[in-house]
Amino acid sequence: MNEQNFYYNSFPGRLLGSKAREQLILEEIASLSEKDFFVDIGCAQAHYLEKASEKCKNLFGLDFDLDNLKQISFENGFCLVNASAEGIPFKPDSFDFVLCSEVLEHLPDWKKGLGELKRICRGRIVITIPLEKSWFWRKFSRFAPMHTRGHLHKLESKDIEAEMHGWILEKKVFVHTPSKRLNKLLVKRISEKKAMYSFLVFKKKQKAKSKK
Repeated sequence: MNEQNFYYNSFPGRLLGSKAREQLILEEIASLSEKDFFVDIGCAQAHYLEKASEKCKNLFGLDFDLDNLKQISFENGFCLVNASAEGIPFKPDSFDFVLCSEVLEHLPDWKKGLGELKRICRGRIVITIPLEKSWFWRKFSRFAPMHTRGHLHKLESKDIEAEMHGWILEKKVFVHTPSKRLNKLLVKRISEKKAMYSFLVFKKKQKAKSKK
């Protein structure tokens, strides 16, 4: 079983809230149009690329782990790149939709990685992060410490928002529970300190047209 099959299809993976987080991402992917350019930064085994392929054809995936990319079928027609999120080899404003789910906390320089997301995006950026300072992950870390999960930072929503000058925060949702239904009921009742993940959607501000 590969990493993404574990998180989205196994019972232990689902207990970690992956399906509730996935639902939020899929709701955004549903808004893609056929002509949009979509990139998944940290695409792993292409779980979200496959979901996005139902909406558009211009699909790109980037992952630092070459073994992840080798598990993706070439028949899917995805453009795959083996590179770090801290040095994304795409031109500025290349994509309408940039997805970066559970990646920033792994980067030595997460601010540089976030800067790269902003550089390549002309539309929306969707970011998710685990809330390592929250009750859930502090308890979970007793059994699986951060370093065993490859996490280098304890990020919060405010850390990401502080770096998003020139962008509009369109949506901020906290994932509180593995249950998709229960999460919707609790979405406005529990603070970030008790949540599992933060889900953020940013839209690039349009430059005002100069008057002649």
